[in-house]
Amino acid sequence: MSLQGTFSPPGDKSISHRVVLFSLLAPGRMEVEGLPLGQDVQTSLRAVESLGGRVAAANGRTLIQGPGPGTTDRISLDCGNSGTTMRLLMGLLAGRPGEYILDGDASLRRRPMERIAEPLRLMGAEISCTEGGCPIRITGRPLQGISYTLPVASAQLKSAVLLAGLQAQGMTRIKEPAPSRDHTENLIRDWGGYLKTDPDGMRMEPWALNPPSRIRIPGDISSAAFFLCAAAILPGSRVTAQGVLLNPTRTGFLKILERMGADLKIEIKGETPEPWGDITVCYRGPLSGCRVAPKEIPGLIDEVPILALAATQAQGETVFRDIRELRIKESDRASALTDQLGAMGAKMKIQGDDLIVNGPTALKPAPGLDSLGDHRMAMCLRLALVLAKADRPPAEIAIAGEECAKISYPGFREDLKRLLS
Repeated sequence: MSLQGTFSPPGDKSISHRVVLFSLLAPGRMEVEGLPLGQDVQTSLRAVESLGGRVAAANGRTLIQGPGPGTTDRISLDCGNSGTTMRLLMGLLAGRPGEYILDGDASLRRRPMERIAEPLRLMGAEISCTEGGCPIRITGRPLQGISYTLPVASAQLKSAVLLAGLQAQGMTRIKEPAPSRDHTENLIRDWGGYLKTDPDGMRMEPWALNPPSRIRIPGDISSAAFFLCAAAILPGSRVTAQGVLLNPTRTGFLKILERMGADLKIEIKGETPEPWGDITVCYRGPLSGCRVAPKEIPGLIDEVPILALAATQAQGETVFRDIRELRIKESDRASALTDQLGAMGAKMKIQGDDLIVNGPTALKPAPGLDSLGDHRMAMCLRLALVLAKADRPPAEIAIAGEECAKISYPGFREDLKRLLS
């Protein structure tokens, strides 16, 4: 059983959230092409509508009209399962007049929000978190710029502070311990904001954003990673992801695949709003285990599950160092991997803050597989069943909560079926 053909993943979720939510600070009309239909981005669109913006879909494009200034009304916003929506809104609303309550589903309520609130309070924000999470109550206040060193490399934490900084008096300075996704910085610059980067970190001043009238969202490379990594371990496979984002802060998993010996080709086809193009991966033999350094993990936060699956088929030991951030995603992804793939025969364990995988291991179907409500785990487990060569077609074996894959990749099952045929 192999994967063959081309596919186009949905629009990049990280960029889409930012384009949608930045409209709250940039009144004006945008025509957005390629906005994904997944539940997370739809949650951000609904938040913009609730805050006075206008959203309309027409001819495969989404029209977004940013709202005017905030009001003193009390507004409740349901962030669903989207941590990005909630955390970016915290920064956006901290300096916007009005009273706001942010809440989410049971999974989101388990995720930490206090570390986002802490620097915002230092800027003058009035924010209270329920037991360190949500519901969150925000009363918009005038903000003051600060100098802040992030305790962890987190694009969402960094973004919240930057978005608050756009509304603050004076300069805001940020230093991060390791590079994380830089979509927020790129959009601020592209939309006319003042943001400079030097060896001491980032510095920015309050600035009005001017969005483009049209913007195209490239394909989500984190979604593409699942089929690309699977092609590297399924004999006879050759898969091309078309039109995907190639931002260097998002291609870390490709470097890991190359280090493991995968055959891959990258072709850049455009540069707007960020580099994008095609990625082809061909199976050329067993992979080799490798070491993944702590500084690489922030760039792999969504791809570690599928890389761990690839590592089960690699010769020798693969070590993912310092995977603490994986434990506070939609699920505890580290434990989910050892429990779920372990039930299929994978040899993996958590040792301190490291995830260790030994291979190669022949996987087998197992009863009671569970996505734990995590879209990345749902896709990882479905591809693990393909690898396991079950007696029944792998698409027929149940995974509890698998429908959550629609959060980021609504057409995942359809694309899998086509690539397997």
